[in-house]
Amino acid sequence: MIQNPIVCKFGGSSMADAGQFRKVRDIVLSDPRRAVVAVSAPGKRSRDDVKLTDLLYAVHETASRGLDFSEPFGMIADRYLGIAADLGLKTDIARDLEEIRKKILADGKSLSASWVVSRGEYLSARLMAEFLGWEFVDAFDLIEINSLHRVTPEGYAKIGERLRRGERFLVPGFYARNAVGELETFSRGGSDITGAILANAVDASVYENWTDVSGLLMADPRIVDDPRPMPYVSYREIRELSYSGANVLHDESIAPCKAKSIPINIRNTNRPQDPGTVIGPHRKEETNGLVTGIAGRRNFSMIYIDKDMMNKERGFGARVMGILEGHGIPFEHAPTGIDSMSIIVDTAHLKPAQNEVLEAIERQLQPDKVRVFDELALVATVGHGMTGQVGVAARLFGALARRGISVRVIDQGSSEINIIIGVDNADYDETIRAIYEEFVGERG
Repeated sequence: MIQNPIVCKFGGSSMADAGQFRKVRDIVLSDPRRAVVAVSAPGKRSRDDVKLTDLLYAVHETASRGLDFSEPFGMIADRYLGIAADLGLKTDIARDLEEIRKKILADGKSLSASWVVSRGEYLSARLMAEFLGWEFVDAFDLIEINSLHRVTPEGYAKIGERLRRGERFLVPGFYARNAVGELETFSRGGSDITGAILANAVDASVYENWTDVSGLLMADPRIVDDPRPMPYVSYREIRELSYSGANVLHDESIAPCKAKSIPINIRNTNRPQDPGTVIGPHRKEETNGLVTGIAGRRNFSMIYIDKDMMNKERGFGARVMGILEGHGIPFEHAPTGIDSMSIIVDTAHLKPAQNEVLEAIERQLQPDKVRVFDELALVATVGHGMTGQVGVAARLFGALARRGISVRVIDQGSSEINIIIGVDNADYDETIRAIYEEFVGERG
C-alpha cells in the first residue's frame, strides 16, 4: 500500500443504484492515493423508496417469528441483481443471495439481527470490489471490537498489517467481530465508524466521507432557509454538534481519526467538485466566525427534584443517577441549584419506567417535590469563537426574548464552546431561526 493513503467511505445514497456505483468508481479512480474504501448498503433511490437495511430488518423480524420472508427478501434480491446486471458484473451474486436465503430459512429463529442486516453491506462491497477490480476484505475477518465497541491498539495494528499486504481494498461497513467471535453491527450510520477505524489503522492522510450533501451546514436547512456551509470545524465542535442532532456524520467516528489527527472531509458523491467540510484538530474561528453551528433535538423530559438543604446531603446526585442507571435510562444533562436538581432524559427512555423511577426517588431521597416536565427540546449553539467573548449568552437570550420564547433549561460549560438551552418542543424551529439570525444572518 502507498504511504499516507486516502480512506473513503461511501454511504447508502452513494450506493443506491448502478448509476451511483459508476460515480463512486469515477471518484475513487480519479486519485491514486485512494486505496481503501468502505461502503454502506444501497440506500433510497427516491423519496418513496426503501433502504436495503430496513428491508433486511424486516426479513429478520419475519424470519425470527417463523413466518414467510420471501416478499422483503425478493425486493432485496431484485436490487442487487439489478445493479449487477446494469454494471455487467460477472460475480455470481445470485448464488450469494441464495446462500443467505437458505441460511435465514434454516436458522432464522436463532440468527442475530446483526448478521442478517450486515448482509446489506457485505453484498454491496462484493459488487463494488468487482466493479473496481479491488481486493475484497470482509470486515468480520478484519476488525475486532471489545465490549465497548472499541478497537484496541493491538487490533489497529492487525488491521494495518493486513491492509499493507496489498494495494487497494474494499471493505463492508457497519459491522465487525466482537470479543467472543460473533458478528456485531454498530449503531445505524455505523459505516462512518468503519471508515474511521480503517483510516486510523493505515495512518491515512485524510478520511473522505462521501454522502449526498456538500459538507455540513450551520443549521438544519429544513428550518433555516439556505444556511451557510461550514468549511472547517474542529473535532470538538463536530462532536458537540453530532451529539446534539447534526446527523451527517456518526459522532463515534470522530475518536479514531482524532487519535492520529487525521482530517475528515465530508464530500458529495453527486457533486465531487465541491470542497465540502473539513473536520480537523485545530481551532479556526477566523473561518467560521463566532458560532460554528447550531443543532438540536426534540422530545426530552426533565425530572425536577427540590429538597431543602440538598447541597449538604452527601451522595444525593449519585443516588439519583443510580436510580436512573438501575432502570437503564441514560441522562443528557443535569443542571443543579443549591436546593434543586434537574435531570434531562430522552422521553422515550423514561416513559416505560417513569412511575417506578419517581417512586424510587420519593422512597430513597425523600424530596420536598419531584415533577416531570415533558415536551422539551434541546438546542446547542457551538463554536470555539465564543470562548472568552463577552456578551455571547446575552445576545442569545436577547434574540429569544424578542421572539417571545421562554427558556426552561440553561446548561453552559466554563469553556463557552457550547451553550445548551431547553425550550418547549413547539418553540424548537423558531429557536433555531432566532439564534441563526442573531449570530449568522448578519454575515449573510
